[in-house]
Amino acid sequence: MDHPYLSWIDYAVLGAYLLGMLGVGYYILRKVPSFEEFLVAGRSMTTPILVCTLASTYYGLDVLFGTSEMSFNNGVVAFFGYSQLSLGFYFFAAIALSERLRAAKFTSLPEILERHYGLTAGILGGFASLFYSLPALALFGLGRLCEVVFGFDARLGALLLGGVALLYTLWGGLWAVAITDTIQFVLMCVTLAIAIPILMANIGGFDAVASAVPVGHFAIFGDMPVWLMLAYAATGISILVDPGFYQRIFAAKSARQARNGMLLSLLIWFAYDWLVVAGGMLAAAGVNSGTLPAQLHSNDALLTAVVYALPAGLAGLFLAGVLATAMSTIDSYSLVAGANLSYDLYRPLARHRVTDRELVRLTKWGIVLSWTLGYLLAYVFDKLMALWVFQATALTSTVLVPIFACLFWKGKKTPTACLLSFALGLVSVIAFYSTIKFFGEPNSLYGTYIWSFSLWGSRYEIWQEYALFFTLPLSAIGFLIGNCFGNNYVPPERGAA
Repeated sequence: MDHPYLSWIDYAVLGAYLLGMLGVGYYILRKVPSFEEFLVAGRSMTTPILVCTLASTYYGLDVLFGTSEMSFNNGVVAFFGYSQLSLGFYFFAAIALSERLRAAKFTSLPEILERHYGLTAGILGGFASLFYSLPALALFGLGRLCEVVFGFDARLGALLLGGVALLYTLWGGLWAVAITDTIQFVLMCVTLAIAIPILMANIGGFDAVASAVPVGHFAIFGDMPVWLMLAYAATGISILVDPGFYQRIFAAKSARQARNGMLLSLLIWFAYDWLVVAGGMLAAAGVNSGTLPAQLHSNDALLTAVVYALPAGLAGLFLAGVLATAMSTIDSYSLVAGANLSYDLYRPLARHRVTDRELVRLTKWGIVLSWTLGYLLAYVFDKLMALWVFQATALTSTVLVPIFACLFWKGKKTPTACLLSFALGLVSVIAFYSTIKFFGEPNSLYGTYIWSFSLWGSRYEIWQEYALFFTLPLSAIGFLIGNCFGNNYVPPERGAA
């Protein structure tokens, strides 16, 4: 079913974009001679292309839809209480991690664990990285895009449009991802920058917006529960062990270029965050003023509002930017997950020396498998933020403590410490989510579960999003206990710790 606000010009723009992405992937198909070229672009990425691929990949539909969903419901707290706290973790990563990681010449995040704690730790890290890298968020967003704008089933839309990103990633690896990300980066930023002022003008300007949004939307911390705000912000810790983020550092030409690329990306992310938050609030104002449909779903608020506001051609360009936002995340994380299967799981367990050609072939099979698993996971949760928090919590609670011990702690760190930290973190995540699901009640506004109970005469609430407050400390305790047993791991091939 065609959208009543889209013209043939918009569909032509979208078609041209999709064909262009496939063209880039096909062009690079015969220019990837080795596994290192395929996965980390031969470690030759310079600052400009790092800026484009970082800015495009890490600001996907989880931000476009998730942050706008929060601002639609709660106002500017989405910017001051969530986005800006998360950017602080990116800044720390740029300053503290880029030089250490690039100098060590790792190929993947699990390889760090394997080198410092042994084969079992590396394999567990491979599974954690694989789960986090499943492109469920972006595929969920693509499905919503198709359902809201094009009027056909979300699962079918995710299958078709997500398949385009899958195809060009299979053809070209990280170079295809980086070059398409550069194109997608421009579309993503420019179209949103054009759309927001037009949307504000359609609603009647700032004064009309200020009078139409719910009371408290302009309060810096709004009416969102403080602990929920902190929980959302805490998910930003996951960038410190994000496998795709590490891949970009490993692919940089030098540590300096990696650091500069991340710092320049921060400026873009700051502006993009504000545009997304403004878009969500404008959508709320449009609903209250009658400019937009009254039953607008918060997940779809920004998308619907902008498509309604933009003229023919610009609406298609904006939707191409939305597709770009999703595809830049799908391609990057599918590639990382594919490498987790081939390089981090198959390679160390194989009883023969694995060749470059074999690694590339297995990585491609892994990309297909991870895309498929991400597609299945995408529809387990009702809202983007709930899905994002779950994946970030699972990764952070299992590998953050062992990884940071490798990078920053010069004292004793044993394989038992890593394994116990991983195990306690994973078990606590499963136990926490199971408990909240069993005892909690669903909350439709936030798309979550809340367990309310009384203790010693006081009433308490534990939200599903609070998981990290419990699981990360338990992971750290596991590391400290495990570190009392054994000695530092000595890699057999290197003969030294």
